[in-house]
Amino acid sequence: MRKIRSGQAYLYRNCGIRSTVYEVSMKDKIRGDLLRRALEKAMKRYPYLTSKLVEKNGDFYIADNLLPVAFAKTDKFRALGSIEVNYQLVDVTYKDKKICVAFHHALCDGRGIMPFIRTLLYYYCCMKYNKTFHATGIRLAGEPLLEDETMEPFGDSKYDIGNTPMPEIVKDGYALPENANEVSNYYRYEININRDKFMAFAKENNASPAILVALLASKSIKQLHPGVDKPIVCSMASDMRKELGLENTHKNCVSSLYLPYTEVVEKLSFNEQATMYRKLMKQQKQTDVVKRAANSQIGLSDKLDELKTFAAKKQMLSFFNDFCINTFVISYAGQLQLGECEKYVDSMHLYSSGTKGLILNMLSAGDYITVDLLQSFESEQFASEFMKSLEEIGLEYNSSRRIDFTTTYDKTFVTGGRQAEKYYGKFED
Repeated sequence: MRKIRSGQAYLYRNCGIRSTVYEVSMKDKIRGDLLRRALEKAMKRYPYLTSKLVEKNGDFYIADNLLPVAFAKTDKFRALGSIEVNYQLVDVTYKDKKICVAFHHALCDGRGIMPFIRTLLYYYCCMKYNKTFHATGIRLAGEPLLEDETMEPFGDSKYDIGNTPMPEIVKDGYALPENANEVSNYYRYEININRDKFMAFAKENNASPAILVALLASKSIKQLHPGVDKPIVCSMASDMRKELGLENTHKNCVSSLYLPYTEVVEKLSFNEQATMYRKLMKQQKQTDVVKRAANSQIGLSDKLDELKTFAAKKQMLSFFNDFCINTFVISYAGQLQLGECEKYVDSMHLYSSGTKGLILNMLSAGDYITVDLLQSFESEQFASEFMKSLEEIGLEYNSSRRIDFTTTYDKTFVTGGRQAEKYYGKFED
């Protein structure tokens, strides 16, 4: 039994939390029998992913799960932690050319599940195309775990901090008027951008992939709302692993960087805008600054642990239920890095419903940089303006229509509190 610390913020929500999904579009139709064999082989390398949630006196623990990871041919999402998925916190499904890996944020984050996805796809491609591909960078069955692979980044002890001064950070961003509406559905757009042209433009303008998309999104919002009364702020998900000395942990290890788009920024050239954003990111990625952010998360967990009842913990974290980050969020999950096997991948997408506001999830896979626009409002104006901004700088792309979608709530809070053991089994000391 391992008490959850780094994933606590994703627990104690009203109705639970929805699964997060990596969707991989392959170029050829999926062979289900081979994918099942690849899954069985891949899981031998990641024993910590065969887990279930156990609740005791309002606290949650990750426990080993002897049942196999769930697998099915379906385009429906299934409730993580339910009997339908063997109480597992990871679910692998497929249909036609798509493979979906759904995971629970109490177990890991998007960067933490990615090595498993690489291993799964590697073994599948080897079986599907009857060839042993080079496995550089792929973790294989039979190999030992890396030294820090299961380490807890937000444990009981806070990180030592030096004298680095805190940079001035603008967090108070313009609130999109669309967010004032009651949420009745969730929508997404899949935008696939030619990677070579995207990266060439980014390099020419001193922009990282995430900075380029942040600037285009900010410009699009300013076009739609020219009379903003506050800076347009991009809250960018930032991996803390390097600064905390835990490069390989699979556990949640993310904070936020804040990039304001002001009138001063707007007047600069694109290259100057990107250079300014790089400077702001560098300031916020200083080791001491990142460790302060980690200590804040440790402090939140410490306060939560002091509370003795499920109800008290749920009340303390109730602000997350309708939380909306202004102005928008960007999360760049990085490159698939599948080596020789990547030629069989068309594109890759990352999404989850249940979060209010505007989120842009980015990935690099196959021939594309993919931007998934996720929003809790019906208006198509932002998506249209964002795609227009791509055209203005000459980037080739293709886009889906607006997709109404939902990912599935877990089973943690169907009956609440101690009754969670109905789904996860009784805690045994």
